[in-house]
Amino acid sequence: MQTTRREWLAAAGALLAAADLDAKGGLFHATSINHLSLTVPNVKSAGEFYYRVLGMRVIRDMGESGQMRGLKRNYLALFQGEEPGLNHFSPGVDGLDEAGAGAILKEHGYEPFERAPNIWACLDPDGNQNHLSETMRREDQVTEAYRKNPRPDSILRAVDVNHVALRVSDVGRSVEWYQALMGLDVVQRGTTNAFLGLGGNFIALFQRRAGGGADHFCFSVEDYEPEAVQAKLAEHGIESTRREDRIYFRDLNGLTVQVSGESHQP
Repeated sequence: MQTTRREWLAAAGALLAAADLDAKGGLFHATSINHLSLTVPNVKSAGEFYYRVLGMRVIRDMGESGQMRGLKRNYLALFQGEEPGLNHFSPGVDGLDEAGAGAILKEHGYEPFERAPNIWACLDPDGNQNHLSETMRREDQVTEAYRKNPRPDSILRAVDVNHVALRVSDVGRSVEWYQALMGLDVVQRGTTNAFLGLGGNFIALFQRRAGGGADHFCFSVEDYEPEAVQAKLAEHGIESTRREDRIYFRDLNGLTVQVSGESHQP
């Protein structure tokens, strides 16, 4: 079976991170983005937007309080809240004992809290909430959703959360925090930004005076071609901005969404 470029990148990223883990002293070894979670004022409307634009299928519906929409390799969670923004994101750790993660986090001073029974979260230095998940969480639900609806009638077809870009007040401090917790490899580093590898995914850190929250988040889409993507979005009344080969637009609640090809890396 032929290996795709994205699969090769994911494998290479995992090997590099594993080789460098001891040097960084990572408490865990994260290798992917398991899911991205947003707070939205109206869960149903936000869910319909992400289906119409990116073809995300429902894998769990909690009514007005929340909804989960699957991608091929991870998923998007939507939770009801008055102020739209990043709720949390979840790095995936192979073979993680989720119930036991809380004790490890406590032992090392991360002040974890339970989002749900045996689901442990902690805050980075700027208050960005993340919780570690077992890498393949909800894989069966995603597979079933794709089986029922293999070709959604959507403008684009998203396949995964490519990356999450966070606002931080001190890039150096945040790099150290994410490396210490997750053993991540620094793929690229500037004076006011850094890119941390998560296998085929990554975390981007952008220094802002007021840190905290998502700068933007990015979904990989099938058959990505920037000009064609912009034309499709415009045809359906969605304004977008192009920066080199990257396309950005606002979702229903004004949050910045980027779309890219499946091989997009920093």
